[in-house]
Amino acid sequence: MERYIDLLKSCGADIWFIKEKSVYSNELFFIKKKLDMRRINNSKDSVITVYCDKEIDGKKMRGRSDIIVADTMSDEEIKKMIKDALYAASFSLNPFFELPAPEVSETVISKSALNDVDFSKIADMFADAAYEADNDKESFINSLEIFVEEHKVHMRGSTGTDVSYVKRLVNGEIITQCKSLQDVETYEQFAYDDLSIDDFKRLIKNTLKHTKDRSFAKDKPKTGVSDVIISDAHMPELMSFYFARGDASMIYPKYSNYKIGLNVQGDDVKGDKLNIMFEPMDPFNGEGIKMIERPFLEDGVVKTICGNQRHSYYLGIPQIGSYNKGKMPAGKVSLDDMKKDCIYVVNFSSFETSEMDGSFRGEIRLAYGYDKDGNESLITGGSVNGSLLKSQKDFCFSKEMQNLDNYIGPLAVKLKGVNIGGE
Repeated sequence: MERYIDLLKSCGADIWFIKEKSVYSNELFFIKKKLDMRRINNSKDSVITVYCDKEIDGKKMRGRSDIIVADTMSDEEIKKMIKDALYAASFSLNPFFELPAPEVSETVISKSALNDVDFSKIADMFADAAYEADNDKESFINSLEIFVEEHKVHMRGSTGTDVSYVKRLVNGEIITQCKSLQDVETYEQFAYDDLSIDDFKRLIKNTLKHTKDRSFAKDKPKTGVSDVIISDAHMPELMSFYFARGDASMIYPKYSNYKIGLNVQGDDVKGDKLNIMFEPMDPFNGEGIKMIERPFLEDGVVKTICGNQRHSYYLGIPQIGSYNKGKMPAGKVSLDDMKKDCIYVVNFSSFETSEMDGSFRGEIRLAYGYDKDGNESLITGGSVNGSLLKSQKDFCFSKEMQNLDNYIGPLAVKLKGVNIGGE
């Protein structure tokens, strides 16, 4: 890093920030139950941010530009990139904003049970868990990829920031297959920042079951309105609406009306109230700001607004960084008890939530239909289309919990009055 700092100074860069990241990974690739390849990777690169200050018509302006450099590059190559970045920054000017107060810290080890296990054994532990769950007679794991990574990050800035941290995580993808009635494959991704073996086993078991059920599913849903259950990795996607609305980058341009004290669910809440904590994904964000757990929503009321350094400065709020991970308490109803007079969508061809208006939509690949007595039917095809702003007064969160890399909270939520497109 000292080399980059010397090069920045030689190019006349007075205001800068460097994020250096090394990633060491252990990777397993399986075809069915056979280990096809084990690979060790070690990579290192740095993101250098340079700032340019100007005054236009008596108004202070500040621009920034980023470059990615590698240790293998020559000094001349890096100097050219820095000079080009300084030039680009001079044309990407915004109203002036102060950089966060400098942070200095010894290396922080992210809290995780992954740190308590020999790094070389973590991938095998997840692989063993996957194939322990791979015991269905009709569906099976077609392929599995597991990546265990250790990130070592060091950040320094011209204002005096000097922080570093180490973090481990597990991610990958799985394809399951069933050839019973139709030849069906299901693709799932996974990501954990803890030793979430039980969550991973549940994912494998459910994916195998869903693949088999999709092979037999024929019926489309009836067009109309129904209560809908959303679960698993779709939960953080659904809740991302609230995180976006509580971020200064949405509030400053007035895309969001969130402010401290606002009751986002309104007064007539009949279901579960929203209680969300901002959870740090890393000890420091990419701007060198220390990230700590903070209250976001308490019984639906905004307690904290987060955001990047620029938009936070414009709003006049503390520069605490942006949060993309939430922690929520368990609900009061079990998932099994939710399964009455509703559609439980377990697999979407696509699912997305709009950060602008809270609308959500998805194409159904597999769902379970439940009548008033809880009798189950298999559904495929059709779509769901709803609005969180309409559903949020009647949220029903599950007792069951899950622990993902970007979400800790209820496994599922039941939403009332969702539009169903079908036959």
